[in-house]
Amino acid sequence: MSIIYWNCVVIIITIVSHTSGDTWQQVASHPSWKKLESFECGFSAADRIIGGLNAALGQFPWILRLGYTLEGEDDLDWMCGGVLVTDRHVVTAAHCVKTADDGIKLVSIRAGEYDTRTDPDCQTGVCAPPLQDRQVKAIRSHASFNKPPFHNDIAIIELDSPLDLNDYVAPICLPQQDQLTDLRIGELVTAAGWGKMNMSTDQRADILQYVSLPVLKPESCGFFGKGFKVEKSEICAGSQRNKDACGGDSGGPLMKIFDTAEGPKSFLVGVVSFGPTVCGIKKPGVYTSIPYFIKWILDNIA
Repeated sequence: MSIIYWNCVVIIITIVSHTSGDTWQQVASHPSWKKLESFECGFSAADRIIGGLNAALGQFPWILRLGYTLEGEDDLDWMCGGVLVTDRHVVTAAHCVKTADDGIKLVSIRAGEYDTRTDPDCQTGVCAPPLQDRQVKAIRSHASFNKPPFHNDIAIIELDSPLDLNDYVAPICLPQQDQLTDLRIGELVTAAGWGKMNMSTDQRADILQYVSLPVLKPESCGFFGKGFKVEKSEICAGSQRNKDACGGDSGGPLMKIFDTAEGPKSFLVGVVSFGPTVCGIKKPGVYTSIPYFIKWILDNIA
């Protein structure tokens, strides 16, 4: 079966973290952790999840769109997703930023998006502030991306200037303490984006979407080929008909809500990486584990 990187995704997924007992000690003492603590993270402006596949306005204020220029064209193409972790740092998939050989260049991000047809976005009489675009200042891909093939699919984007944080543009929390421990197979987490709406066409969603999928045993993703094996740095999830991450939102977040002393918050647990070339056919996909790369992330937002 062919393999495709998902370039725009919408999902809810569980993750199996692979961290040791002393990882939190390394994280808690990291200089970048104090930077993260200066931001209010993980709160949603939406009171609840709305039924169906449409997200609520402000439900996922950390989700961003990545804008690319194509050789010979002036308009931006929004081909990947990302997730805000500070006011100027974005976590995404490495394959979303390694585009120079294709005549495609990542140049900007867009924050505060909900309905791609309108600006500002409004729902039930409430309107969000106008969209915010920022230019890409620096890109830091994992040094071992694609070594071996398809692994270590993670990158950090630094913006040219900080975003103005509000209820509709806000960072997600990074996992800490108990959130770095293993999650159960079959548990659900959330992913969201503007991915394909139909398995047989290239039509993308206008309104931010989400879907829930179960985490599976690593060997469930063995169908990608004899040479491929899900490592500790990855999660295998999905395998439900018509519920899938699909073309259009690679690099988007996988999220899980944890109870905290300040109330329920959303935490980043994974990044959409790749899956089968045909979506929604009861085949799982592969996601980059954030707990596994937590120290690498902290090193690269310093």
